[in-house]
Order: sequence, then C-alpha cells, then structure tokens
Amino acid sequence: MKKILSCDWGTSSFRLRLVNANTQEIVSEVVSKQGIAEIYQNWRATGMRETERIGFYTNILRGAMQHLPNPIDPDTPIFLSGMASSTMGLLELPYQNFPLTWDIAPLPIQKIDGNTSFPYPLYVLSGFKTDTDIMRGEETLLLGCDVDDNSERIFILPGTHSKHVWVNNKTAVNFKTFMTGEVFNLLATQSVLGHSVAKGDDLEAFSAGVKAAFTHDNLLHNAFLVRTRHILNQSSPLSNYAYLSGLLIGSEIKDLPLDMPIYLVCGEQLQQSYKIALEERGMKNAVVVLNADEALVKGHCRIANYFL
Repeated sequence: MKKILSCDWGTSSFRLRLVNANTQEIVSEVVSKQGIAEIYQNWRATGMRETERIGFYTNILRGAMQHLPNPIDPDTPIFLSGMASSTMGLLELPYQNFPLTWDIAPLPIQKIDGNTSFPYPLYVLSGFKTDTDIMRGEETLLLGCDVDDNSERIFILPGTHSKHVWVNNKTAVNFKTFMTGEVFNLLATQSVLGHSVAKGDDLEAFSAGVKAAFTHDNLLHNAFLVRTRHILNQSSPLSNYAYLSGLLIGSEIKDLPLDMPIYLVCGEQLQQSYKIALEERGMKNAVVVLNADEALVKGHCRIANYFL
C-alpha cells in the first residue's frame, strides 16, 4: 500500500489524513481549528528568524501526526494545499495564471525534501489567479473531480469564500469568489442582526430568504429585513437565522445561467441548503453533488501518483 499524508490547511481549519494513494481510502485522520491564521500569529510572536519558519510549521505538522493512531513511516510524503503556500503559510508560493487543466505536470507545486529533524518530504501546492480573482485550496478539490467530456459546466464550491468555476473542454477557464460564509458570520455575530438570529434550521424560512434575494436586488436592504421580521412580525431568531442564510446563498447564485449543468462540491452541512436554493432558482438540469472531502483526497492522490 502506497501511503501518503493529505493535508488541507485552511485559514481557520486543519485536516490531516493518512491515505492509501492507490485506493484513495482514508486510513485515519485528525481535524482541528489550528488554521494558518492562528499558526502565523504564533510564529510572529516567537520572534524567530525567517529561516526558521518552515521548521516552526513542520513542528505543528509533527504534533498533528502524533494524534494519528497509525505509525507513520519516515519517508511518507505530505501533500499540502490551502493557505500553507500563502503569505501566512510555511512559505509563500506565487499564484499561477488561469486556466487550469487536469494535467498534473504544469501545476505550481514545490517540493521540500525531508531532513534529519523532519524526514517527511513536503509537496506544497500553490493557488491560481485571474486578472481579478484568486484561489488557494479549491484547485485541489477541482483536481479530485472527474471531468470526462468536453461539455461546459459550472462547479460550485461553497464555503467561507465560495467559488464558482466555469469549465469547458476539460479546462477551468474562469472563476468568481463570493464572500457568502464570511458575510453571513459577520452579520449573524457582529451586527445588529445578531439580536434577531439564533442557530437552527427552518426550511420554509430559508426558502423565503432565497426568494427574497431573487426578487429584490438590494442586498443591504434585504439584510435589514431580518431585523424587521423579528421586530414587526415576531419571527423567531431560529427562523431569522435560516432566512438570513437563504438570503445570502440566494444572492450568491442568483445570476447563474439556468441551462448550465451544475456540480456542487461540498460537505453534507451545506449540501441541502445549496440544493434547495438551486431548485428555487429553477435550474433546468439536475444538480450533481460531489463530496468535498473525497474530492480533496482524490486530488492529492492524483498528484501523489504523478510524483511518486
């Protein structure tokens, strides 16, 4: 069995998985909230020299590896994607220009050889850019999605900063970023709306929020309606939470073309919400749902099978 370590190191999250690269089976995993932003602040607080930066970050990796129940061979390669290659990461790699193909050879990947203190070779994947937008991490998810024909389609990758990626002729030709998750969190926790919402599910209220996004153009006005629903209509905070979620997701997808095949790459938590919103949008094709965790691991395995 060819084992690799698949690491997705985001701004506010960390996922490390021991994987069988031949079968893409996850053997074991560790998940934490030790994102790159927190590690970067800890690194700066040490006052260490820049030349010691990679060592500081690999010590974090070593600590996470110790929480895996399986023994890790000294030469096991680690494939890193996400914010690990950003200005806050263990080293900064430049963005590569779009378009993106499913060919591994031209990908922006830097190898860091193992040494006596950290014998595990690192393969650090950088992100991509257009003239107006950037991504880090989502390219690995795309690599884990099968594109087996030349037809045009859109991949939606929900999250803190959702991505919509246009693919044609087996090439990702453009993408757009939407601050859906971040704006939702800011409004729900740090604005006046925080007094009118409480986490919970209400599918009817969620659908109402989606429809409001489609029928009323001004998001800033629509957002305040969460407050007025609470004050004037006595809507429950739980209902308003769902309404706000629907409002923002609806605003994200409202301009999608109706006749384009949609591939939704996400976890179970967001799957239902986006499927409901896309149905409300009236998409003419069935939405194809792909598991984001599986896509990430598959992307790393494809890279591993090219290099190893």
